[in-house]
Amino acid sequence: MSDAFGERPFPKGVLIAVASLLSFVIIMVGVARLTGAKMDQAPLGPIVQEREILFVDQSDGSTNVVDKASGEVIQNLAPGGEGFIRGILRAISRQRRGYDVAIGETPFRLALRENGNLTLEDPVTGILLDLRAYGETNQESFAALMTALAPSR
Repeated sequence: MSDAFGERPFPKGVLIAVASLLSFVIIMVGVARLTGAKMDQAPLGPIVQEREILFVDQSDGSTNVVDKASGEVIQNLAPGGEGFIRGILRAISRQRRGYDVAIGETPFRLALRENGNLTLEDPVTGILLDLRAYGETNQESFAALMTALAPSR
Protein backbone atom coordinates (compact mmCIF):
# COMPACT_ATOMS: atom_id res chain seq x y z
CA MET A 1 0.00 0.00 0.00
CA SER A 2 1.42 3.40 -0.92
CA ASP A 3 1.38 6.53 1.22
CA ALA A 4 -0.82 9.22 -0.39
CA PHE A 5 1.23 12.02 1.18
CA GLY A 6 4.65 10.41 0.83
CA GLU A 7 5.89 12.68 -1.94
CA ARG A 8 4.27 15.94 -0.85
CA PRO A 9 6.12 18.18 1.65
CA PHE A 10 4.33 19.62 4.66
CA PRO A 11 3.14 23.16 3.84
CA LYS A 12 5.53 25.75 5.31
CA GLY A 13 2.75 28.34 5.59
CA VAL A 14 0.93 26.23 8.18
CA LEU A 15 4.11 25.80 10.23
CA ILE A 16 4.80 29.54 10.14
CA ALA A 17 1.21 30.37 11.14
CA VAL A 18 1.24 27.95 14.10
CA ALA A 19 4.67 29.18 15.25
CA SER A 20 3.50 32.80 15.01
CA LEU A 21 0.33 32.09 16.99
CA LEU A 22 2.21 30.24 19.74
CA SER A 23 4.81 33.01 19.95
CA PHE A 24 2.10 35.66 20.22
CA VAL A 25 0.32 33.76 23.02
CA ILE A 26 3.54 33.23 24.98
CA ILE A 27 4.49 36.90 24.66
CA MET A 28 1.01 38.10 25.75
CA VAL A 29 0.98 35.78 28.78
CA GLY A 30 4.45 37.02 29.72
CA VAL A 31 3.39 40.67 29.40
CA ALA A 32 0.26 40.05 31.47
CA ARG A 33 2.24 38.30 34.22
CA LEU A 34 4.94 40.97 34.35
CA THR A 35 2.56 43.94 34.35
CA GLY A 36 -0.11 42.35 36.56
CA ALA A 37 -2.83 43.08 33.99
CA LYS A 38 -6.10 41.33 34.78
CA MET A 39 -9.41 40.91 33.03
CA ASP A 40 -12.16 42.95 34.63
CA GLN A 41 -14.89 40.90 36.24
CA ALA A 42 -18.56 41.61 35.76
CA PRO A 43 -19.82 43.73 38.65
CA LEU A 44 -21.95 42.02 41.26
CA GLY A 45 -25.42 43.40 41.82
CA PRO A 46 -26.38 45.04 45.10
CA ILE A 47 -27.24 42.82 48.06
CA VAL A 48 -30.95 42.40 48.73
CA GLN A 49 -30.67 39.99 51.66
CA GLU A 50 -27.73 38.52 53.52
CA ARG A 51 -27.08 36.06 56.27
CA GLU A 52 -23.99 35.13 58.26
CA ILE A 53 -23.74 31.39 58.72
CA LEU A 54 -21.40 29.07 60.58
CA PHE A 55 -20.67 25.46 59.69
CA VAL A 56 -20.11 23.49 62.89
CA ASP A 57 -18.86 19.89 62.66
CA GLN A 58 -20.59 17.40 64.93
CA SER A 59 -19.15 14.26 66.55
CA ASP A 60 -21.39 11.99 64.46
CA GLY A 61 -19.90 13.31 61.19
CA SER A 62 -22.76 15.65 60.40
CA THR A 63 -22.42 19.43 60.11
CA ASN A 64 -24.80 21.95 61.63
CA VAL A 65 -25.45 25.13 59.68
CA VAL A 66 -25.98 27.84 62.30
CA ASP A 67 -27.36 31.35 61.84
CA LYS A 68 -24.77 33.65 63.46
CA ALA A 69 -27.29 36.29 64.53
CA SER A 70 -29.78 34.00 66.28
CA GLY A 71 -27.56 31.03 67.11
CA GLU A 72 -30.26 28.70 65.74
CA VAL A 73 -29.46 25.62 63.70
CA ILE A 74 -30.78 26.23 60.18
CA GLN A 75 -30.03 22.81 58.79
CA ASN A 76 -28.12 19.65 59.66
CA LEU A 77 -26.01 18.25 56.83
CA ALA A 78 -26.01 14.48 57.31
CA PRO A 79 -22.78 12.54 56.70
CA GLY A 80 -22.52 11.79 52.99
CA GLY A 81 -25.36 14.19 52.13
CA GLU A 82 -25.38 17.64 50.51
CA GLY A 83 -22.33 16.89 48.38
CA PHE A 84 -22.08 20.33 46.80
CA ILE A 85 -22.14 22.24 50.09
CA ARG A 86 -19.62 19.83 51.60
CA GLY A 87 -17.38 20.15 48.54
CA ILE A 88 -17.36 23.94 48.82
CA LEU A 89 -16.57 23.65 52.53
CA ARG A 90 -13.67 21.27 51.89
CA ALA A 91 -12.16 23.65 49.35
CA ILE A 92 -12.51 26.70 51.59
CA SER A 93 -11.29 24.84 54.70
CA ARG A 94 -8.06 24.00 52.82
CA GLN A 95 -7.60 27.72 52.19
CA ARG A 96 -8.44 28.59 55.80
CA ARG A 97 -5.75 26.23 57.10
CA GLY A 98 -3.19 28.66 55.67
CA TYR A 99 -4.65 31.33 57.99
CA ASP A 100 -4.87 28.94 60.99
CA VAL A 101 -8.65 29.38 61.14
CA ALA A 102 -11.01 26.41 61.46
CA ILE A 103 -14.13 26.19 59.34
CA GLY A 104 -16.48 26.78 62.30
CA GLU A 105 -14.67 29.77 63.85
CA THR A 106 -15.61 32.64 61.54
CA PRO A 107 -18.97 32.94 59.76
CA PHE A 108 -19.48 33.03 56.02
CA ARG A 109 -21.68 35.64 54.39
CA LEU A 110 -24.41 34.22 52.17
CA ALA A 111 -25.93 37.01 50.09
CA LEU A 112 -28.86 37.20 47.71
CA ARG A 113 -28.15 39.71 44.95
CA GLU A 114 -30.65 41.94 43.16
CA ASN A 115 -30.42 39.78 40.02
CA GLY A 116 -31.39 36.64 41.99
CA ASN A 117 -27.88 35.16 42.23
CA LEU A 118 -26.45 33.93 45.49
CA THR A 119 -22.87 34.58 46.58
CA LEU A 120 -20.89 32.98 49.38
CA GLU A 121 -18.11 35.09 50.85
CA ASP A 122 -15.39 33.96 53.22
CA PRO A 123 -14.08 37.03 55.07
CA VAL A 124 -11.00 35.12 56.27
CA THR A 125 -9.60 34.22 52.84
CA GLY A 126 -11.37 36.85 50.76
CA ILE A 127 -12.93 34.18 48.54
CA LEU A 128 -16.20 35.28 46.92
CA LEU A 129 -18.11 32.58 45.05
CA ASP A 130 -20.97 33.34 42.68
CA LEU A 131 -22.95 30.15 43.27
CA ARG A 132 -24.90 30.41 40.01
CA ALA A 133 -21.70 29.49 38.20
CA TYR A 134 -22.05 25.97 39.62
CA GLY A 135 -25.56 25.46 38.20
CA GLU A 136 -29.11 26.09 39.33
CA THR A 137 -29.42 22.88 41.37
CA ASN A 138 -26.25 23.59 43.33
CA GLN A 139 -27.29 27.21 43.90
CA GLU A 140 -30.64 25.95 45.25
CA SER A 141 -28.86 23.94 47.94
CA PHE A 142 -27.51 27.22 49.33
CA ALA A 143 -30.81 29.03 48.67
CA ALA A 144 -32.43 26.67 51.17
CA LEU A 145 -30.00 28.00 53.80
CA MET A 146 -31.01 31.56 52.96
CA THR A 147 -34.76 30.99 53.23
CA ALA A 148 -34.82 28.80 56.35
CA LEU A 149 -35.65 31.08 59.28
CA ALA A 150 -34.27 33.92 57.15
CA PRO A 151 -33.74 37.24 58.91
CA SER A 152 -33.76 40.20 56.56
CA ARG A 153 -30.84 42.57 56.20
